[in-house]
Amino acid sequence: MPAVLLAAGLALYWLPVPGLDEAALDAMGGLGLVGVLPWPVLAGAALLVVAFAVLLWPSRPQRLLLGLVLVATVVSLHALPAVVEEQPRFATAWQHLGFLEYLDRTGGSAPALDARWSWPGFFAAAAFVLRACGVTDPAQLAEVVRWWPLAVNLLALVPLALLARSVRAGWRARWCGVWFFALSGWVGQDYFSPQSFTYLLYLAFAALLLRWFLAPSAPSGGMLPGAEAPPDAPPGRRAVLLGVALALFAAAVPAHQLTPFVMLGVVTVLVVLGRCALRGLPLLLGVVAVGWVCFLAEPYWSGHFDELFGGIGGLGANVTSSVSGRIEGGSATHQLVLYSRVALAGLVMALACWGWWRRREAGYRERALPVLAFVPAAGFALQAYGGEMALRVFLFALPGAALLAALAFFPRAGTSERERAWDRVSLAPLAALLAGLVLVGGFLVVRWGNEAFERVRPGEVAAMEWVYAHADPTVRLLWLSEDPEESVTPALPWGSRAMERVRYVPTQAPRDPVLAGPLAEALREAGPVSYLIVGRGQSAYLELDAGYSTSWERRLLATLDARDDLVPVVRNADATVYALREAPPGSPEAATPGPPGPTVTWTPWSVLGALSAGLLVLLLGTREFLRLRAAPDAPPSPAVRALFWFAVPLLLVTVSALVHRFWTLA
Repeated sequence: MPAVLLAAGLALYWLPVPGLDEAALDAMGGLGLVGVLPWPVLAGAALLVVAFAVLLWPSRPQRLLLGLVLVATVVSLHALPAVVEEQPRFATAWQHLGFLEYLDRTGGSAPALDARWSWPGFFAAAAFVLRACGVTDPAQLAEVVRWWPLAVNLLALVPLALLARSVRAGWRARWCGVWFFALSGWVGQDYFSPQSFTYLLYLAFAALLLRWFLAPSAPSGGMLPGAEAPPDAPPGRRAVLLGVALALFAAAVPAHQLTPFVMLGVVTVLVVLGRCALRGLPLLLGVVAVGWVCFLAEPYWSGHFDELFGGIGGLGANVTSSVSGRIEGGSATHQLVLYSRVALAGLVMALACWGWWRRREAGYRERALPVLAFVPAAGFALQAYGGEMALRVFLFALPGAALLAALAFFPRAGTSERERAWDRVSLAPLAALLAGLVLVGGFLVVRWGNEAFERVRPGEVAAMEWVYAHADPTVRLLWLSEDPEESVTPALPWGSRAMERVRYVPTQAPRDPVLAGPLAEALREAGPVSYLIVGRGQSAYLELDAGYSTSWERRLLATLDARDDLVPVVRNADATVYALREAPPGSPEAATPGPPGPTVTWTPWSVLGALSAGLLVLLLGTREFLRLRAAPDAPPSPAVRALFWFAVPLLLVTVSALVHRFWTLA
């Protein structure tokens, strides 16, 4: 029966997909891709949910079928845009291709061009791997970007499965937790980006901690530990696993601004609660993370000190800008998509809280999973992260929340005959089916609800290629924004080449398209070799997210075409590029990428701080490896105590040097 449901679900889902051509996609409105999907696709997604829920009924797990349905669900949900859209989706993914192009062309980074160059690890690793695999052609790179989200979501299942094995629960809860994670992966940070790469590192890091390095916990007050005891392993194997955990963190630090601090927060709270055996790990990881920010990310924080630290303590403002601030304005249909995001995230977190309570009622003391689910919320107290903190908080909370949500339906471990008898008559699989239908329906709405402007159209790519070809030595490209001060990311395939030679200038989009005079004036002020681009993706964004009229783009193009001082230099079905008929006097400015990174201001204090930080990391790391070789209950050896006292003065020197750097360079 489940195999038949799986086959029927895949057939219904995929057979109508070839009929979705570019013309059909052009009809997308406020509901995005789900608004143009044929009904069999939706029915097929529902059948995949039914197939998985049916597999939760038997007394024994059918692992092969469970795995097939899980993988088929992930492929169906995340491969759809790659199949139906001609170009890789999401504008920022194209910009990240520009980082690879710059690295390949110049051999170095340029911290003065973009803040992300202060964390170049992902781009350097991606450039190395792609070149080693012979992927250098732009068409090949575009294919990598196209299929990257599917690859990331499939790879995420591996550490999630390992994380689920750390929970003292039955097979239904473990499989259901991984399933809920897959159905809730709609946040949209899985595109070709440092966040998607470091998220995989975060999942693997958390799985290693909870599977092999949880502190032993005995039953207390009639409550059983909610986590499985770590498997027995010789000291050598545990040392290797610790080395892997340190390598995962070390790879995340130079690749992303936020992920290492979430990893640090999780391990710190686990240690404070007595649930992590690696008690010295928070200090070691903290020195590594703060050391990178202070020294090698100097070009970012020295010029953005208020942006980096100004949001600390502003909990209410950060939550507001990340939640309600993103819903204001826009069309009513698109607001439905945004409210659905809030509702789905709230549903998963509510199920997680219910799962914690049901575990408590069943006699299990759950501590590790709540740390994963709720520690990321501390990010709200740090900064708004460009209005995206709520999305990032839910993204990092999802592994723990999904497993806790599964425990809401299957709270018992099924180790006793009484618990197994209860499982045989329970209606929990039916409740999980209903939850799965809600989650998959919500996924289709909230994940693809922005597709009208997150989709990249062929004509927009062609228009940008024309701009790159005319960026000699530089070019200014004006694009239309509803708020040039806050909305600074265009819905265009921008930045994929010539990073230092194209300046992207957000320009106020007039509410009344007849009033286009300020656009021509902005072109004059931009100087020679300046252009104005009007693309369908950006127009869709203004209509759906900023409340511009549905006829706005058509009327604006007619107004611009009627002006004597403007001339279209590129025109196709998806984009139009305008230039002044008479170019302003003067010469275009030269490209100024700035000095190659990393850029560090060295002073005597900085040198001393860097040396002490390096020695401190070496001592703390050696101390953790020595502690692993000792018995769990053995007192610290003389070598471990000596390393601690050697580390104390190094820590004081390091902290003093870091404070001096921030004080003098901010």
